[in-house]
Amino acid sequence: MDCGHVSLTGKVRDNDEDSILVLSATTTSEGRSEGKLLGLVADGMGGGEYGEVASRIAASTFRNIVGPMVLREKVRKSELKEVMIRSFERANLDILQVAKRNNLYLMGTTATVLFLSGNYALIGNLGDSRTYVFGRDGKTKFRTKDHSYVQVLVDSGEMTEEVARNHPRRNELTRSLGIESECTPDLYEVEIETGDSILLCCDGLWDAYTDEEIGKFIMNDIPAQILANEIANSANIKDGSDNISLVLVKP
Repeated sequence: MDCGHVSLTGKVRDNDEDSILVLSATTTSEGRSEGKLLGLVADGMGGGEYGEVASRIAASTFRNIVGPMVLREKVRKSELKEVMIRSFERANLDILQVAKRNNLYLMGTTATVLFLSGNYALIGNLGDSRTYVFGRDGKTKFRTKDHSYVQVLVDSGEMTEEVARNHPRRNELTRSLGIESECTPDLYEVEIETGDSILLCCDGLWDAYTDEEIGKFIMNDIPAQILANEIANSANIKDGSDNISLVLVKP
């Protein structure tokens, strides 16, 4: 399994409020080897150090709760779903408690999370960070749905995706970690095929490039870490108005 990850501060922000997490292992059961990976991109909100704290809490929670399953020989899908949901709920509660102790408001984070076991992917998402699956031809086969104001309008037919990309309220979230007492992540089960690539990223990347443009990057047959660096650096040159974080997996 080839994996790369990178997080850049960008050209405008003073610090990086994003957090990324990558844990991987190869387990053997009944003579058959299988790669497993846990990946996360969390885009902190709240300004200054507060967004950074929220995203780090999210990354730490998933590492502690979901992380041990990477080392298991066999992972039951039903249990994995329960653990994924529990991690979102725990991270949400921990962020709320830290905010309350420090008299902070609107301290939160997005979180897009991947657990990959062989060709089975469970993806959890809350906010507007995204997980994509691209085919060998660079075309988008799967993309998580944003929890944002403009996405609601797109879903209702009041706005096209093209208009939504440049709407002044495109960064307003309807769901995230650390804002409401309860959180409801979306869970997706995706079958990964030979030649697919999986990308987790924050809006600092997908704001700079369309899905089609990202797919053209993904088609490059070079090591994942080199490609991840190229994508992030290119987005920083083109835009750079936000932090840019991504995890790229080529199973």
